[in-house]
Amino acid sequence: MQTTLRLDDELYRMAKAKAAATGQSLTQFLEDAVRERLHSGKQKTRRVRLPVSKARGGLAGGHKTLASAIAAAELASDMKQVR
Repeated sequence: MQTTLRLDDELYRMAKAKAAATGQSLTQFLEDAVRERLHSGKQKTRRVRLPVSKARGGLAGGHKTLASAIAAAELASDMKQVR
C-alpha cells in the first residue's frame, strides 16, 4: 500500500540518515519503526504514585516576609565574597 506522510523536516532528515547508516531504504526503516512502536504499545504503563511530604515549612526564624529572607541571604553571600 502506498500513502503520503507529512513529517517534520528535522525528523525526516534524521530518519533518512539513520536508514542510510543501517543500509535500509527510508520505507523499510519507517515500517520497522512503526512495527516496533505497535508491539511496544501492548505493554500497559503503570502509574507511579509519588510520596507527598507532610513537612511544614516556612521562612527561617526572624523573617516575616520573603523579601526579608532574600535580603538576608544576599547579605550573607556578599559577606562571604568579601572574606
